[in-house]
Amino acid sequence: MPIKTEVESQFSTIFQKINKNIELKYIYPITHIYKNTSFNYIKQNYIPLNEIRKEKFNGFIVTGAPIEKYDFKDVDFWKEIDNFFKTNLLPTIYICWGAQGALYSKFGIEKYELKNKLFGVYEHTIKTDNPFIKNKFQAPHSRSTSNRKECIQKAELIILGESKEAGIYMCTSKDYKDIFIFGHSEYQKERLKFEFERDGKSIPQNYFKEDNPNNEPIFSWENHRDEFYKNWINFIGGNR
Repeated sequence: MPIKTEVESQFSTIFQKINKNIELKYIYPITHIYKNTSFNYIKQNYIPLNEIRKEKFNGFIVTGAPIEKYDFKDVDFWKEIDNFFKTNLLPTIYICWGAQGALYSKFGIEKYELKNKLFGVYEHTIKTDNPFIKNKFQAPHSRSTSNRKECIQKAELIILGESKEAGIYMCTSKDYKDIFIFGHSEYQKERLKFEFERDGKSIPQNYFKEDNPNNEPIFSWENHRDEFYKNWINFIGGNR
């Protein structure tokens, strides 16, 4: 994601709520040119992707990036991240572009551009019994590309959560080690408001009270977010 400190805050907020000793370490691809964050800050606070084998990890989270309309092979760090996708054996959550990139790398699943940006908060139903989410839930989406359901099913991935309006939210490998999420439950309450004010385009659906941007946002996905990440930590802790 472009604003590194914001993403750090998102995930530190999530994991601070879990009553376990969790250490977060941040990783960067060395082949990327950084425009929104000082490279000195990156070098001081992040681990180069090509040095992660020197560290001990229990799992990874690969976040999104505002490059979804680019062909994967036109992304400057694609070769580097593609190698990670193909060789990583640890439990991993792939989010938004991270999910799309991993699906392309692992299964050859292409993304396609939507006619209109999917932007808002949507209700999702649980499609399969799983260790992470048990009840229908709300989650934000903010993306202009998607993956086709039939391609995900052909790859024999399990669909966990789906919405009539937003499509597939989450799918996984059969052993739950690879989880692909197309929405953004990690978002804090104000994030969609920031994107709306920045872009000045469509109002995010089901987000502001009465869909009026003059009203307060509704943080309707917080409980789902906290439940999912707590259960994921328990899952990877029990599979070490």
